[in-house]
Amino acid sequence: MIRRSRPALLLIVLLTALATVAGCAAIPDETPAQGVAAGDGGGKTAPAPEPPLDLQPADLVRAFLNANADSSSSYAAGRTYLTKAAQPKWQPGSSITIIQDTFNTLPEQTKPDHATVQVSMQIIGRLGADAAFVPQSTPAALTLPVDKQDGQWRISTPPPGVYMTLDRFNELYRQVKVYFLDPQKRVLVPDLRYILAQPSNGLPARVIDLLLAGPSDAMQGALTSALSSDAVLQSGGVEAGDGAVLVNLSRVGDLSAANVKLVIAQVVQSLAVVTNSRIRIEQDGTALSPDRLDWRIGDLPAYDIGTSPSPDLPGLLVQDGLIKQLDGKPLNGPAGNGSYTVLTAAQSIDGSELATVSKDSGSAQLRVGGLTQLAPVVDLTAGTLTRPTWVSADSATDASNEVWTVADGSRVARVVKSAEGTWVPHPVNANDLSAFGPITDLRLSRDGTRAAVIANSQLIVCAVVRTPNSDTVALRSPRVLLPDTLTSVVGVDWLLQDQLVVATSSQESPIIQVAADGDPVFNRYNAANLTAPVTAVTAAPSRPVIVVDAGGMWTSSDSNSVWRVQGINVRHGSTAVPFYPG
Repeated sequence: MIRRSRPALLLIVLLTALATVAGCAAIPDETPAQGVAAGDGGGKTAPAPEPPLDLQPADLVRAFLNANADSSSSYAAGRTYLTKAAQPKWQPGSSITIIQDTFNTLPEQTKPDHATVQVSMQIIGRLGADAAFVPQSTPAALTLPVDKQDGQWRISTPPPGVYMTLDRFNELYRQVKVYFLDPQKRVLVPDLRYILAQPSNGLPARVIDLLLAGPSDAMQGALTSALSSDAVLQSGGVEAGDGAVLVNLSRVGDLSAANVKLVIAQVVQSLAVVTNSRIRIEQDGTALSPDRLDWRIGDLPAYDIGTSPSPDLPGLLVQDGLIKQLDGKPLNGPAGNGSYTVLTAAQSIDGSELATVSKDSGSAQLRVGGLTQLAPVVDLTAGTLTRPTWVSADSATDASNEVWTVADGSRVARVVKSAEGTWVPHPVNANDLSAFGPITDLRLSRDGTRAAVIANSQLIVCAVVRTPNSDTVALRSPRVLLPDTLTSVVGVDWLLQDQLVVATSSQESPIIQVAADGDPVFNRYNAANLTAPVTAVTAAPSRPVIVVDAGGMWTSSDSNSVWRVQGINVRHGSTAVPFYPG
């Protein structure tokens, strides 16, 4: 998948102007130090070239929309398209709006030396001040007056901020994963951001600045950091003389051994995407940890509790009211022998428990209990319940103790195992979702920090915010992903912590992989031998994606692979629902 980066709250951006040119340079492994500061282009910047001579108003505006994306030398390239009077009025740093590559320009000349150009465009997102992508789908019009200056047309009233096409955005920015922690500080969680791709020797410092600034706006309250909010990058962010990338911090905060390990994990994991070099982490010039001077990913303990099912849990299937293994063999116990008719189900991430939804006298029943045991009915009155979804356990040795479902399309409930062993429903504040319509599916990310929601056939991602020392849980910052593309969503599951696999009723794009932030660059799975409509999908790390369509059940190892029959007979029109733990 193509990746990009964004402007940051970066010290680099604050101290100089954003520095950029097109393209993404490869990061050399263990190269000698360059001795260039993070925001330094490495030499004196040449003056921006003047626009080509004799551009007509519409061509001038088109050329400006290409040039204004270049942030080097305080957006000098774009300023040359403005009149001298307009140049100081333009504030490109105020906002960055991303538009579709195709747009229209309609010029109207009212005087020999004055004209206006109407730009009709489709906005697909913007770059927040936190360097996070914010998806959007809005048709827009921009009116740009142009005047003649010294015989050449120039824009006399600049636009608010920067407008750039998606292709230009992909050219100048790259996506990075900045790692924070879940509220219990058990799991490293990627927070997708976008930074300028050039100069490449400044990439590590840009990433560290984002890490120090904290989680993105959309993930506030869902993620935390082992670093103090006062921490700063004192020096470094570039390679030292021996090839290691130096990260010299000040005011790190808690220096207990346990917290220092978390700080190191956040730094090293965040930098892994922009450098292959060793990471040297210091506080005020002294090694942060007495255990090691330099670090690589392989030196870190695993911070991935519950983010991936065990390889010995192959997944299960609801078929004909029974829970079955993926080879078609019924599960031992009441859920597999027909003691009650199962409509949908979910297995806990550790594999030990099962949550099922069944019908009794017109009411939906949620049962939660041991995998092969007769599970009691939870006291949750509803006409319908969505497929359950589990929260991971607190540690690798604990069983999961929380499962979520949506009652009657609107009431989000978390069912928690009490000290006495009973499962008790608790409400989730989902008021932020009320405007989107009835909810037909909700899947928690396996790290528990995000929720993917299907409402009115749209895909929405929210942050799961837990109030410290309280039972209050809320779904916040809902964002509709790919609103122009995902208009007929029927199923969703988490492939990775920040990647979703989406099933739609579309014949052209039945299965799509999309980033959790709604990145407009996405993967379409090969649809060659699928038969619309697709009715169910499940995914998990290091597992093939499984789908059910009008012709049966199929698996695929990646988006370019041909779908293969799962291996058991799922008849035409089946309501089979495969599911991996989680």
